[in-house]
Amino acid sequence: MKNILLMLHRMRLYGGLAVLLASMPAAQAQTKVQVVTRTIEQTLPCPAGVLVRVRAEKATLRIQGWDKPTMRVVLRLIARHPERAVAEKELAVARHLIEKSGGVIDLVNYFALPPGVTAVRSDLRAEYTVQMPAGNPLQVINAYGQTYLTNLSGKQKLEQDFGQIVLQDMGGSLNALIRYADLNSTNTNFSFTCEADKSALSLVGAGGSYSIRNRYGSVLLEPTAELKSVFIDAQRTEVKIGVPQLGLYQYNLSTAHSTLTVPASYAGGVRKTTGQESLRISTAARLPLIRVLTSYAPITLQAQPLLIKR
Repeated sequence: MKNILLMLHRMRLYGGLAVLLASMPAAQAQTKVQVVTRTIEQTLPCPAGVLVRVRAEKATLRIQGWDKPTMRVVLRLIARHPERAVAEKELAVARHLIEKSGGVIDLVNYFALPPGVTAVRSDLRAEYTVQMPAGNPLQVINAYGQTYLTNLSGKQKLEQDFGQIVLQDMGGSLNALIRYADLNSTNTNFSFTCEADKSALSLVGAGGSYSIRNRYGSVLLEPTAELKSVFIDAQRTEVKIGVPQLGLYQYNLSTAHSTLTVPASYAGGVRKTTGQESLRISTAARLPLIRVLTSYAPITLQAQPLLIKR
């Protein structure tokens, strides 16, 4: 009998607690963030040869190529804070510049504190949506943000610290300097030069030429039949290569103080010396060369893609 009474007491206790919790306003469980924005839209003439230059900070940057001789930008400056009055006041800290001077269009966002103010309480960010002629030159500097480049085919430069980089349907050339950032590319056929530090690079559907240096990161390469050449010079960086067919390319792979993993048909060609494993496969035909050097990290070569393409 005592056990039954104790059970009923617990049911009433926990049942009442459940009702109390269910009746609590959602705002008590999670503070609602107020979002205040200012939107700037502008269209500028952008004939062939005009350089588009972007300097962004804490920004999500989306740049897409199109076939019009103009550049259109939509810039949203955003402040987030639980108190709307604070967000509205501190949105003024977010500044911008959109300017065309001669053969250059500048797009800039930055944060400027008013006199006497040492810090802001709001989360301040920017969002760019840019459409520009696909073949025009482009220079981008983005810190602590996200960069998306799509359908561009001109001479391009990118510098980014932290955040994410996504490349899709790219041509022309891209020279990238990235630190503490992840780069993912799909369906590219361009000349790509990259200096990376503590960054993860994923290159899927890769055609064209690639020259990559990376320290303390990783590289995943899935080339197409349109690949021309690859040179990866890395330190403490794992490299994975997934090819559609082994016979489409020549290989020069070498890792120091780690392991080299290859398909069974190439296993007999792996040379192992003190602290070094290497493979060299060359043919009479002038096939594209995939050359990889790394240290204190493995190299893997396999005949199937390493990622599922969607």
